[in-house]
Amino acid sequence: MRVRPLAHSTALGLALAAALGSLAGCTNLAERAKNPPHAVYLYVHDRVVDALQMIDGGITVTTKPCFALYGHFASLTPVGVGYFDGYFVGIGGGQLGVTRHYLSGLGLGVWGYEEIGWGNYDPDDLTTLQSQGVGPLGLLLPPYQRPGSAPS
Repeated sequence: MRVRPLAHSTALGLALAAALGSLAGCTNLAERAKNPPHAVYLYVHDRVVDALQMIDGGITVTTKPCFALYGHFASLTPVGVGYFDGYFVGIGGGQLGVTRHYLSGLGLGVWGYEEIGWGNYDPDDLTTLQSQGVGPLGLLLPPYQRPGSAPS
């Protein structure tokens, strides 16, 4: 059995510690944590919040007739048409569980427009919705808001 030299093991340990330390993202756990177990809790909590903001997956439920056959990948390929005003059950809008949800969208491949609402919104008041252009042309044309699903 071969034994690693001390310098090699130390370098490997330091590299692993640096890699694990960099996983904390933009937060400073050393300033926020009261003790080591609290730091672990904060780290896991921050990663759960990150996951909730990155994922939308679930089912939609409504009592009103709606139609939606609409989707896009990273706001670059909008295809379809959709209108939905009801509830979303799953992970969506940064939340887990049952959430009010609204979608009105049109996608033509290179251009699209969508209005999205999560939680507290009024479909008749655009200030309560996230309205955005999607697709290569939609990202260049008004409205100039950054799409919610655009990579940060």
